[in-house]
Amino acid sequence: MAMIKLLGTPLALKGKFYLKCALCCLALSAISLPLNAQAQNNNPIKVCAVPQLYQALNFLQDHSKVKFEPHFATANELYAQISNAPNNDTTLLCDVVLSSDERLPISLIRSQKAVGSSMYPFARSPLVIWSADPKLLNGHDPRLLIERKKITSFAIAAANLTPVGFASNQVVKRNDFKISLIKDRVYKSDHEYQVYSMVANGNVQCGLISKPLIASINNKTPGSYYQVPRSWHSDIQYYVVLLEQSKNNALAQQFIRYLISNQQAHDYLKGFGFENITPE
Repeated sequence: MAMIKLLGTPLALKGKFYLKCALCCLALSAISLPLNAQAQNNNPIKVCAVPQLYQALNFLQDHSKVKFEPHFATANELYAQISNAPNNDTTLLCDVVLSSDERLPISLIRSQKAVGSSMYPFARSPLVIWSADPKLLNGHDPRLLIERKKITSFAIAAANLTPVGFASNQVVKRNDFKISLIKDRVYKSDHEYQVYSMVANGNVQCGLISKPLIASINNKTPGSYYQVPRSWHSDIQYYVVLLEQSKNNALAQQFIRYLISNQQAHDYLKGFGFENITPE
């Protein structure tokens, strides 16, 4: 549970010290596995993840040395499914959980469903202003487009529900981001999926979303986008955590080590819009 005390300052988790600690904990627990437990790890592990990781995980499934089966649901749905697992057996659903914020893994740790020492950030997501118009944001600063009335409608996620919403509201509150010029046509939604839908359907001209929602490995991004400078908002970090009932699963531990320390895994994630957890 000591890991939870660090969560109030997530930037501190970026240090190499914490990476070494996480890897050491996983290595030591793997060494202590009895042979019969290791022999049971021939089957693919089950990885539960939020939808933003859909493309990346399906790609990793064919390229990772650790065999796994992905399962996708929103953070709230994952928490409900794990908390209400049949016969309280979470191994039927997940061995490892990947989340787009701290809330899900912390909730699982507090309810004794996950191992506190296994929680670690493995990637961060850039924030982008996206338009379905392929020319609108291509090489143009959206602040100038708003001032010149080239952008006339805008969508953002609510600040109090997700890290993406919180970061989006930090951006539009900047003094040089004159969103007040189109305040009558600024639309707010609960989540970034709804922002994406409004823009994709042409109901809103632009919206703030995380880059993985539009990124692809072949760089064929729909529409056009402006990547928001990292200094404009708080980091949007993705976390991995091991479920308590899978703590003796060597493959689950190997998968976590792969995510947080393997350069090839980082390169694959970058192809789908993610970035490494590193200071600016």
